[in-house]
Amino acid sequence: MADSLISENVNNEVEEERTVEEVQQILEYAKLKVSDVKPLTQCVYFSEDLDNEKLKLLEVDKKTLEVLEAGQSLVIRGEKNNSAILCTDDRTFELKEAEMSNNLLILPDCVFGSDISTEGPCTLTNLKVASSLQTYYEMRPIKPKLEKLKLLLEQNMYSGQECEDDGDHQGPKYTTEHLLDIVQASEKELFNGLEKLNALQFEGHWRLLDFDFLTQVLSHIIQLAEEEDWLFTAVPVKSCCDVLGELYHKSVVEHILRIYSEDTEKIDSEHDICKLSEDKICRFFAKLTIKDTEKFNLSDFMQVWKQCVPEGMTTDLRQLEGMALVNTSTKPEVICYFPVEELPQDIAQRFSILFQNQEKWTLAEITPYLKDLEGEKQNVGSMLLKFARASTQNGQKVFSSRHLIN
Repeated sequence: MADSLISENVNNEVEEERTVEEVQQILEYAKLKVSDVKPLTQCVYFSEDLDNEKLKLLEVDKKTLEVLEAGQSLVIRGEKNNSAILCTDDRTFELKEAEMSNNLLILPDCVFGSDISTEGPCTLTNLKVASSLQTYYEMRPIKPKLEKLKLLLEQNMYSGQECEDDGDHQGPKYTTEHLLDIVQASEKELFNGLEKLNALQFEGHWRLLDFDFLTQVLSHIIQLAEEEDWLFTAVPVKSCCDVLGELYHKSVVEHILRIYSEDTEKIDSEHDICKLSEDKICRFFAKLTIKDTEKFNLSDFMQVWKQCVPEGMTTDLRQLEGMALVNTSTKPEVICYFPVEELPQDIAQRFSILFQNQEKWTLAEITPYLKDLEGEKQNVGSMLLKFARASTQNGQKVFSSRHLIN
């Protein structure tokens, strides 16, 4: 049996609404029997006041639909001059307006299929078109726009309590709620971004640690460990926080221990010990050595770096992946500071800067500078395929720009 017949009439006058007899007559013209259709007939009329502005259609994927059905929300984030970005709790989407070839009529209370009874007397209802739309919005998954997060937090970096009390040092501070309003990212992605930046939630606000202040506190932690004969693989968290708490806020000491430990998720003042990461400590002292120099003789750098790290720790160039570049084609060989954190998130811009700084890259060299751009539908290989050209140099595969760089 067919679904209910929908009869369209463009006249808005109520006195011209169809009757059951007229509907049955139309069925006869169509050579259909009343028994061939369900007993409910819905007649469609255009409303006198079509509202095509307030109502918007949004196409969602299955996962997003499940989010909405579970009672969660979709939130548009960003400032007024930003493009529209829609977020669930854990994903970020770009909103794009799309056109339909035909008008889509919005009919409140329209009944379909299995919701219509197949039994009972013939009845008739009148429906009015609330809106007639030719466009809808698509949700396209994108990576969260976290570039602004670093810029916001750099406006007022934490440099110790004495600076907090200095009125001349004050700048804007941001709570989680503030950041969610401004940064175009889902809540989960925002927290992941804060973790990658090693941000500290201090007195209700998210802060980045000033590098000189961080150097000071970390140096005191290492010095204390050496004075107390603590193994770097077994630093007592509570004792360390208690001793250095006379100089720094305990939550700051705990935070830095967490940053430079092996098991970052299990470090707090209630745990007995933490294992400091040799690679992270060595990487920190490499940054301290090289960050303010344009280029450094590689041999001299390796010697200075080795002298800086705590006794018993071993330096290795692999610890500098994504932070520094080594040029072996020069005599002498040189190394320069080139951190991935300061590169743009736009893929095309990222490749442009990479090839401006170095004409040819091996896969091992370029991978650390692309890993953070990987997503569900792209990896390092697909990015290289699209934005780089492969060739062989001295028997080794290298990648260069697809376009000439002026």
